[in-house]
Amino acid sequence: MTNSNTSENQSKDLQTSFSARVHRKGDIVTGSIVKITDSVAFLDYGARSEGYIRLTELKDQAGQLLVRKGDTVNAVIVSAQGAVELSYKAAQANQALAKLGTSWKSQTPVQGKITGVNKGGYEVRIDGARAFCPASQLAFGFIDEPAREVGKTYEFLVTEFDGGKSIVVSRKLLLENRKKEAQSVMGERLKVGDRLQGKVTEIRDFGAFVDLGDSIEGMVHVSEISHQRVNHPNEKLSVGEAIDIEVIRIDINKAQVALSMRRLEADPWADFANENESGKALSGLVSSLETFGAFVTLAPGVEGLLHVSAISAEKRLNHPSDVLQAGQDVDVVIEKIDRDRRRISLVTPEVAEKRKPVVITVKQGQIIKGPVVRVERFGVFIEVEPNVQGVIPNAEMNTQRGADHRRLFPIGTELEAKIVELDQKRGRIRLSRRALEEHDEQEALAEYAKTQESPNSLGSFGDLLKDFLKTE
Repeated sequence: MTNSNTSENQSKDLQTSFSARVHRKGDIVTGSIVKITDSVAFLDYGARSEGYIRLTELKDQAGQLLVRKGDTVNAVIVSAQGAVELSYKAAQANQALAKLGTSWKSQTPVQGKITGVNKGGYEVRIDGARAFCPASQLAFGFIDEPAREVGKTYEFLVTEFDGGKSIVVSRKLLLENRKKEAQSVMGERLKVGDRLQGKVTEIRDFGAFVDLGDSIEGMVHVSEISHQRVNHPNEKLSVGEAIDIEVIRIDINKAQVALSMRRLEADPWADFANENESGKALSGLVSSLETFGAFVTLAPGVEGLLHVSAISAEKRLNHPSDVLQAGQDVDVVIEKIDRDRRRISLVTPEVAEKRKPVVITVKQGQIIKGPVVRVERFGVFIEVEPNVQGVIPNAEMNTQRGADHRRLFPIGTELEAKIVELDQKRGRIRLSRRALEEHDEQEALAEYAKTQESPNSLGSFGDLLKDFLKTE
């Protein structure tokens, strides 16, 4: 009886052992690479079982072999008739699907790369598995240029799985969850003025996003990266780089944290403003040109604006590029330093000279003589004293109506006139030749009056004037 039972048990064990060695199409097996030829690699997956994997499945995009003899790999049986054919890529895909299924159930993030754009959204590859992200689920706002997202890698949540036949993911949902997490700890963990270290996670045209830990992400605006001009964040930063920052603003409702790198640096602008003042002459380098003027680098991290109207004293410029170019050395004079707005206004030396306040020494009522410097349709300008001009309106020229003053008084003609109006603040002087004639008559009349023997014998003013005119 005992021998009979033993025999039956051995027979069952043998059957069990034999059935364990039988593999079917679709099974996943694990084995070691035992041989590599020019076209295939042989995999020993136990129980005297051996199959082959086409070498094309074991190479990367550059054609380099991913495995070596002795490596352990998983593979799927794709054909069990005759020589067993195995697929490494199919096993990888199955593993990826299994991982995605687990992530879907646990709602843990997965990393995926955007590989394409279609009408409804984005094609995403996650460990070789193909997924779809609706256009509305990639970010909070509308994306103007979806094609620019191709090639970027993000974290996603799997929102639909369906056994791996249809995989839908969302980055927006993940961002919303993290925003809620950040809001719950942000007020306790951060305060304005904190100095921290973070890791750059993403770079955009306007700034860089920085991981601060505890699901909190902040942003360094491009203007807060350095005291020096930065046109794009990638000039100073790279993804994955650890940086020191200062918290400058916190919005808990929006879960937004504004960061600054430049506030941790010495402020060259403040040092420059303390060491310089209006009227100081300097030399700088033209850093960029705009329609309204040229930015000039005066010191590392310090720029001033040379407005287009402050470049030339002789002619009107349509654009600074008419006389300047980027990289050119230029002499400038500080016109104004605005500490509140952190702006420095510049002028060229010739414009500074022309804008100097004019000191007028002549007095109202004084008779002056000077050369004609220009003739306009409304009057004639003469030089009253160096860098000071006065105008004689046509009505005060004491000429016939409609007279051609350009012909009568060429540039350089010496004219005498009387100052009838003077505005020191605005630097304007109004002259008159008509008043000069009246002035001469009054002086002559006063001189004649002195020659009379007695004031009582003068008679009326009319008589005096009549006598005076007779003597003429």
